[in-house]
Amino acid sequence: MSQYRITIKDTTYDVEILDDPRMDEVQVKVNGEVFTVATEDLNKTVSAVGTAHAPVVRKAAPAPAPAPAAAAVAAGPGTIKSPLPGVVNSIKVHAGDKVKANDEICVIEAMKAMNIIRAPQDGTVARIHVNVGAQVAHGAPLMDIE
Repeated sequence: MSQYRITIKDTTYDVEILDDPRMDEVQVKVNGEVFTVATEDLNKTVSAVGTAHAPVVRKAAPAPAPAPAAAAVAAGPGTIKSPLPGVVNSIKVHAGDKVKANDEICVIEAMKAMNIIRAPQDGTVARIHVNVGAQVAHGAPLMDIE
């Protein structure tokens, strides 16, 4: 029905409301994953006797300027990118660690499945771009291996 792009703490989400937002529960799709969420009409107030009052009408404040886009991370030949959207469940290495090709470096949870991300080459972890719990988009840089 309605699509939005929202940013929370420097993370951008594509959100689509799939049901009528006036219902008590609606389904929303966030970065491709469907969730059922409870809704509450904040424009209605209920008095002690349980009758609804008309909402207070206030002049809308101007919309804030959009947040500046996050600085692009230069993707070099050793930058490992997320193969799918999801949430970083665990990071198995630290900056400075030596890894061999096929070593497990992190786990991304997507649609309740744990997806193991492996090092594509031998090298040293130069930088980690994500934290545990971070929402990542497809193609987002995860870490650099030199």
